[in-house]
Amino acid sequence: MIEVICSNCGKIVEKPAGEVARSLRVGRRFFCSHHCSAIDSNLARRKKQVVKICPQCGQSFNSDTGKKSATFCSRSCASKGSMTDARREAQIAWMAAGSANLIKSVDILKKREAWKYDLLRTILERNGRKFEFEYPIGNFVFDLALLDANILVEFDGEYHSGAAQRERDQRKDAVAKEHGFIVVRRPVVRSTVIDPITLDGL
Repeated sequence: MIEVICSNCGKIVEKPAGEVARSLRVGRRFFCSHHCSAIDSNLARRKKQVVKICPQCGQSFNSDTGKKSATFCSRSCASKGSMTDARREAQIAWMAAGSANLIKSVDILKKREAWKYDLLRTILERNGRKFEFEYPIGNFVFDLALLDANILVEFDGEYHSGAAQRERDQRKDAVAKEHGFIVVRRPVVRSTVIDPITLDGL
């Protein structure tokens, strides 16, 4: 046995004379363990720590020499730095195309509430009236617009008796008036199909 020094940690270890002779013949270094041998063989691949300058904000930051090392100091700077004019225009075009496929909230409301107006629709169509259910004006949606008479009909359930709802209804009436409509309020039972009698006189 011959004593040799580990090329990684400097520890003195004993190796068989034949192994030492073969290693010296081919120029191989000595290690005390597989662990030290692995550390040494990975040194060439190990990333070196370096200081870089962020191309977006100009701040210095710590990074390394690896293939996937950071180019920007933060995600925010990386996002700003990668957003070219062409990419921004493409994003705007994509958002515009997507918005064309969205269903408007008022259209969802019309579909959801359509069952209540079945009988009214039949009567209005038979009489040749120009009308629209769930008619939007400003930030409000009115239950029925009789467009040929500039009348907005609100079908008020029992919940319209509260102070907060009355105040909201007054604001709604004011907006309708600003747009040249008269608001007519008719009481109804909330969970039933609205009876055509509610349109008497309109």
